[in-house]
Amino acid sequence: MDQIDLRILDILQKDARISISELGRMINMSGPAVTERIRKLEDKGVIASYRAVLSPDKIGKPITAFILVQADHCNALTEFCSQSPDVLELHQISGQYNFILKVVAASMQSLEEFRMACSKYGFTQTITVLSTTFDSRAFALDEP
Repeated sequence: MDQIDLRILDILQKDARISISELGRMINMSGPAVTERIRKLEDKGVIASYRAVLSPDKIGKPITAFILVQADHCNALTEFCSQSPDVLELHQISGQYNFILKVVAASMQSLEEFRMACSKYGFTQTITVLSTTFDSRAFALDEP
């Protein structure tokens, strides 16, 4: 990746809906040249996806929590989490717990029901988010 690729990535992280022509103007390249660079970044897996980031509050999921799990059956927990639409992230971690889940819920009651369902896979500890200062920051891109 060169300086131009990094600039494209920086701009796309801030606004993935920007038009190719506007992006080209910002980096002084033609539309077809920008399109080709983006395609190559996608093919290499540098750009993994494009998506809309939703506000949990606005879709009826105002509760966010992190659940630490000391799982006895890792594959079963992974399958359970992949089937649950309220699990936004699942990470395998080191330390006392081997998984951390980021979940959203409509209410404390539904969060507790989910936590109880999780507990059959191992010991859990729930950390409820009181407020979020920032979420989903863009990656800082260094020069190659």
